[in-house]
Amino acid sequence: MDHQTFKSTFAGTPILRSKRKGFLRNVCVALGNTGTREAIPSLEQACMDPEPLIAEHAEWAIERIKSRITKLDSE
Repeated sequence: MDHQTFKSTFAGTPILRSKRKGFLRNVCVALGNTGTREAIPSLEQACMDPEPLIAEHAEWAIERIKSRITKLDSE
């Protein structure tokens, strides 16, 4: 979701206050904490975001999910 799409999608909502980078960072954190392997493709796309805050949190989230998957597979 680019900046303009974010603004038009969330215009008039409280989400717009967190701005695109803050909102998507929070989404990455939430997925890292609770996401499943199905979230990985979206997070991989977020890793290519030009905003470093988003890309770094997406990478972190992928590692968290993969770690959880590995732990579950070994049980």
